Amino acid sequence: MNQVRETLDAINQAWRQKNFSAMDALLDENIVMKGPGLKEYARGRKAFVQSYVQFMAQSNVTEYAESNYGIDIWGDIAVATYDWAMTYEQKSETKLRRDKTCLCSIVPAVDGSLSCG
Repeated sequence: MNQVRETLDAINQAWRQKNFSAMDALLDENIVMKGPGLKEYARGRKAFVQSYVQFMAQSNVTEYAESNYGIDIWGDIAVATYDWAMTYEQKSETKLRRDKTCLCSIVPAVDGSLSCG
């Protein structure tokens, strides 16, 4: 369970510090990002990372918090969920977003990467 949480923390730390190259080693090449209503935001590691690059290029995150972590593991499958809240500035406008993230590893992640999100 600690490995899953450490990987999540490393992913979130990397994008918040704009260290996008650090995300590559943490994500499977076939990761999928889904947003509200299960709308697909990105498919594949490159697109996943690029979505954070684009967001951070136009945003200044002033507050970010995570809570209500849940990690369940069944054999080689791990599912992690958490709530997050973020205040950020874009185009001279302050915005507040709250959402829930769910990440799952669907194959043995020997290398520590998460394979879907």
